[in-house]
Amino acid sequence: MAVLRRDGEVAGHVATQVGTFWAPLSFSLRRQWWVWLIVVWADGDREPLDEDYPPWTVVGEMISGTFSQEQDDAHGGRYTVEWLPEEARQETLSELGIGPEDF
Repeated sequence: MAVLRRDGEVAGHVATQVGTFWAPLSFSLRRQWWVWLIVVWADGDREPLDEDYPPWTVVGEMISGTFSQEQDDAHGGRYTVEWLPEEARQETLSELGIGPEDF
């Protein structure tokens, strides 16, 4: 769970969930990791559930401290990412109305 900031102000939050899948068309017979992402903006708008797979474009960007939203509306642009400590994550998820069923 991370806070998205623009110009120092909270612009939204990103909730993440890690899972695995088996890719039958890959040459590897092992399970692959993927990450589900939910973005909830400070104005209450909520993006549809999104996924990130290897080569981890979104995850890599977030780990480096940024998040880019490719839209032509008020939410489009580049944000800084601030990861929440564990004790704040559950409270924030609850406040945003995000639960396991959303992933």
